Amino acid sequence: MDIKNAQLDKLFINWESQYEDDESFVKDGIIKERLYEKARRKILFIAKEPNDPDQKATDYREWWNREISLGFSYRIAEWAYGLLNDFPVYDEIWPKIDGKYYGRRAMEAIQSIAFMNIKKSGGGAVANGDTIDEHLEKYSERIKEQISIIAPEIIILGLSWNPKSQLIFPGIKWVDSGYQIPIAKYDEFKIIDFYHPSARNAAQASYHLLKCVFEGDRFSEL
Repeated sequence: MDIKNAQLDKLFINWESQYEDDESFVKDGIIKERLYEKARRKILFIAKEPNDPDQKATDYREWWNREISLGFSYRIAEWAYGLLNDFPVYDEIWPKIDGKYYGRRAMEAIQSIAFMNIKKSGGGAVANGDTIDEHLEKYSERIKEQISIIAPEIIILGLSWNPKSQLIFPGIKWVDSGYQIPIAKYDEFKIIDFYHPSARNAAQASYHLLKCVFEGDRFSEL
């Protein structure tokens, strides 16, 4: 039984009731709870909002149990695979069999993590910073409750604004990782304020940078 996702669904009922009538509510959480619970590291990715200008009510937990599509999803799958498997060479994620790329490893990796957006209703390709800030301020307690239910050990933020992180991590103190990527220890988990998964960086380069931060002495010593 998906105990944590059931708790999240109860949280979403109250959360969604506060949304405007014309706004969809896009759910998220632990993609496949059985895999998350047995994963060697409990990892939560936090992003800004769904890229969904058509305002469709969907659920990342259902979507990523069917397929991986769009560059954003591929980056999360790759980063998750690295974090869960001590960052082997990038090509291991996408082995070729009979000339075709094999995606089972990436699929299992993305199903072994948790994911959430700050803003639950769809936006465009570029998030409106003021709108995201409004949601952080209005729903900070619900955001913190969602994180508490998921109970991660490592959080990868794709927010890019450290000052606003105080709303969900009060009193957090950021440390320079040595790679111009801020890191922190908060409660029982460690945080990496990394790129957004849709950032226009070479996939191999962002994978290697996350490896350097994660395996760096400063992150280990947090």
